[in-house]
Amino acid sequence: MDEKTDILSKVNRNDGMTVPEGFFEAFAERMAAELPDRPEAERPQIVVPQRTLWGRIRPYVYMAAMFAGIWCMLKMFTMMTGSSVDFSVDQNHILTDALSDENFVFDYIIDDVNSREVFDDMYGDSIDVEDLTPVDSLLDEPAAE
Repeated sequence: MDEKTDILSKVNRNDGMTVPEGFFEAFAERMAAELPDRPEAERPQIVVPQRTLWGRIRPYVYMAAMFAGIWCMLKMFTMMTGSSVDFSVDQNHILTDALSDENFVFDYIIDDVNSREVFDDMYGDSIDVEDLTPVDSLLDEPAAE
């Protein structure tokens, strides 16, 4: 155990894969000399293929097929659910009654409730000009506490 020996010197490292001396120094020149001459390889020409009609419209056809497939899938899902809610006004008397009520339409359908209030104030009540307080007199008076 005290003996320190080089383990690689004990093992024969000759695996039979040897090359002659100076083999790789001139390898590239020898390989180029053995290859046949090909003039088309010296100057490659880039050939751009002509796009056909199908090549131009193919992305649009694929996209249309994708949307048609999504539509068919959603149609099948809605058909499989079974019941559907009928929102037609002709068949639904509750919806017909609600839409015939003017207050319901103004409060829930028309967004601009402030203009309705203005119209109600203008046409519903008669306003006397003498009852109005000028804005300047409101600014001059001290605030009541």
